[in-house]
Amino acid sequence: MPTNKYINIKEVVELTGRSTDEIRKLAQDGVLPAHKTRRGHWRLNVPDVEKYFGIQINKPTNVEEKPVSKKESAKESKRVNEDKGARKQGIHLGGASLITENHYHEIFERIFAAESSIKIMTADFRLFRIKPISKKGKDKKGGIPFIKYLMERAEQGISVQVICSDPTKNVKDMYEDLYKKMNTDNFRIFFCIRNHAKVVIIDDKIAYFGSANVTPAGLGQGVLSPGNFEVGIMTDNTEIISSLNALFSMIMNGDYCLGCHRAESCTEY
Repeated sequence: MPTNKYINIKEVVELTGRSTDEIRKLAQDGVLPAHKTRRGHWRLNVPDVEKYFGIQINKPTNVEEKPVSKKESAKESKRVNEDKGARKQGIHLGGASLITENHYHEIFERIFAAESSIKIMTADFRLFRIKPISKKGKDKKGGIPFIKYLMERAEQGISVQVICSDPTKNVKDMYEDLYKKMNTDNFRIFFCIRNHAKVVIIDDKIAYFGSANVTPAGLGQGVLSPGNFEVGIMTDNTEIISSLNALFSMIMNGDYCLGCHRAESCTEY
């Protein structure tokens, strides 16, 4: 089987179940290296697509192909069609996609693009620097502490709310130092010792929920640092987002504090 160097957006959509707009934006932003043909169509590099989505498009060159019977060929064709149908049905039912790699890009691309609100639930909240993503999908040097970035977005008019189980002392210190200089009420951070949920909701339109804490190890910050093995779901399903918002609000507003034997350990900063 010949090795393909390039793949078009339509084929990537069929293989991954992602939307055409999302794949095109990844190409335009340079996260997935690509070039335009004379007719204006995007062609993406196959190795980069395989690495980004954790899929295999080209078969290994050292694998000897065995003759396939007509019966086996028909079964494989049926399986592929059913798989495509399942992915299309999943998009139709709410645009949910499974994330097993590239949590950093998947989550932070959406945080960076937030227009009205950012809500974060995480068990651990550490002081770490977020790094701008270059057009080649790699981390640039520099960056700013994530807590500082969130507070700057709040001052720009974005509603930012964070629920975490245990922020580290340097997070608390930086927050208290910056909070004195803030001229907005758009930022809230609530310490709930029982929280172990990992959720990110952007503009109440798209949400991530899964195993990854918003930490460098959880997100695998950048493509060069793999971090933990994590799995999660990104969705725009309105019913799921509504349920996540309800849970978020109840914890943030202290609805579970009454009668909780650990409530005294929790604080809104």
